[in-house]
Amino acid sequence: MKLVWILIVLTIAGYLGGRYVFSKQRLPAIIRDIFLTGWEFILLGVAIGPMGMDLIPAMQIASLDPFIALGLGWAGLIYGVQMSRSDLSKVDKAVMRLTFIQSAIVWAGVLVFAFALFYAIFDLTFVETFTTAFVIAAAAAISSPTALTLMAPSLPKSRFGAIRILKIIATLDVIPAIIGIGVLFCFFSAESGSQFSLNRGMAFLSLSLIMAILLAILFRLFGRDKYHDDEELTLLIGYLVLIAGMAFYIRLSPLFLSFVVGVILANVLKADDKIFKMLFSTEKPFYVILLIITGLLLPPLSFPLIIVTVLILVARLWLKIIAMEREGSLFLEEHKTAGRHAGFALVAQGALAPAIGLNYLLTYPGEGPKLAFVVIVTGMIINEILAPFLIRKTIGNQVQ
Repeated sequence: MKLVWILIVLTIAGYLGGRYVFSKQRLPAIIRDIFLTGWEFILLGVAIGPMGMDLIPAMQIASLDPFIALGLGWAGLIYGVQMSRSDLSKVDKAVMRLTFIQSAIVWAGVLVFAFALFYAIFDLTFVETFTTAFVIAAAAAISSPTALTLMAPSLPKSRFGAIRILKIIATLDVIPAIIGIGVLFCFFSAESGSQFSLNRGMAFLSLSLIMAILLAILFRLFGRDKYHDDEELTLLIGYLVLIAGMAFYIRLSPLFLSFVVGVILANVLKADDKIFKMLFSTEKPFYVILLIITGLLLPPLSFPLIIVTVLILVARLWLKIIAMEREGSLFLEEHKTAGRHAGFALVAQGALAPAIGLNYLLTYPGEGPKLAFVVIVTGMIINEILAPFLIRKTIGNQVQ
């Protein structure tokens, strides 16, 4: 299949899938819960890719790298524009503290555990083992509010306060992960063979921040008033191409650069700027396309990887529970949430997890990124399947 047809097929699939992905009310309850957050589009990617019917062969998939970078730029931007100062100032300080502490606990724990597993089992260098474990830990530290949002109408009204708090945590704990990935890519640059360099890292980090500021200023000063909605959407896509292309060219993280640009735009543009509405209107199609591409790129599972994935999944869940129990007692008691088992409600990871894996796979050579990608995507699928059942078990019953 020629590249142009691949792009057309992905675009159509994204548009049609975006209308369906979160609309499954007519399905039996158990089927609806299993496929609640749309991870089945990863299976679609696997089915049409090299591991399935090979409709899109591996050689053609390699030519999709610039478009994957565009998808990562979209993901970073859409997370970034949610981080306006006015919205963040409304978050209770105790909740903010809990968000970042539980994220740090999970990240540190999974980093150490994954490093030990990969160093013992796989033939990777010390540095590659570290960067691989770091990326896996970053994906493990995040949560997703999507499952909580979709399940909220079926949960007891007495738990709405708990759900709101947990959604805030699941939204904000992506911040350390995206920033951490961006910093990793600067200090362990792919151009240097993943070797650590303080001077290079500081230079690349400064360059990333300067580029983000300049790109945000460029967009802010661009005369958009004279454009119609469809023209402005084209402008937005072109802007994303510019951001992702710059990061892709210098082997940095499109996810990080676009996230920083999004944060700046969220704080310099008016809250009702129509560009935000347009950006969120493309959320579902891009989400579906990202999942399909994830399936296309997913390599076969090996037995050692299955064992490693399961062990990391168990460690992540245990750390989430411990972190919420240890740090969450203050707000948990006040808001009558799910007590010490609230970590179960944060098991879902959402589309950012495979995006982190794709970012690593796209930028770095070697075996480590492939291993990390398999662990992250497989773990994300399992977590998305478990999430509805664990959420209902945790906060679906009335407080005793």
